[in-house]
Amino acid sequence: MYLKHCKLSKSKQLKLIEFFVIGATARAAAELAGVHRNSAIRLLRDKIALKQEIHTEMFCGKIELD
Repeated sequence: MYLKHCKLSKSKQLKLIEFFVIGATARAAAELAGVHRNSAIRLLRDKIALKQEIHTEMFCGKIELD
């Protein structure tokens, strides 16, 4: 899943995501992928926000507890 309004190419996004999955910090991933650290941090935050948005839709509406 790519971000639509991101100026990074899809290949750079994939590289950053690979490094995030491996467990690298955003700064280390940015250095390895050859992008600015703020771009990597922004991409990571946007991905987390998008994932949270998907998960919150599952729990919307009325919930009844017994």
